[in-house]
Amino acid sequence: MKYITVVKKLEQTHTCPFCHEKPEHILQMGKHFFVIPARAPYTKHHLLIVPRRHVNLLITLTHAELLEMHRLVDIRTKKLHKKHKDVSLLLRDGLVKDPNINKSINHLHFHLLPDIGVQIESQKQSENRKRIEDKEYTKIAQAYKKIFSPV
Repeated sequence: MKYITVVKKLEQTHTCPFCHEKPEHILQMGKHFFVIPARAPYTKHHLLIVPRRHVNLLITLTHAELLEMHRLVDIRTKKLHKKHKDVSLLLRDGLVKDPNINKSINHLHFHLLPDIGVQIESQKQSENRKRIEDKEYTKIAQAYKKIFSPV
């Protein structure tokens, strides 16, 4: 199923996908954040670091949340560098308002992108991303747990 189709359905029901993440998809759970494989990945081993509480802006994170976020970015970046030459960190905050920005989820999150430059994609590229269905996504999450388990 296309990613944009799923996002539009979630918007209609006012459902935040990050607030309803299944435990079996979570690679690491902290007090304030969790780590998951990207559901609509741009590249292999694309990870997301997501606040557990529903928050839209980086500036609203507490000091404790920021410390944990930095710790998780550090842990996951080191893990990714064992398999990849380069890792990019992309912050997604704010509200989805401008369709030209290609943001799709109103929940702060960080992308860890191995071996890919962070670029603005066209609307067509964004709409053609595929969303991984539950059965395959669970398998990927389990495989990622083995590859990228916490230190």
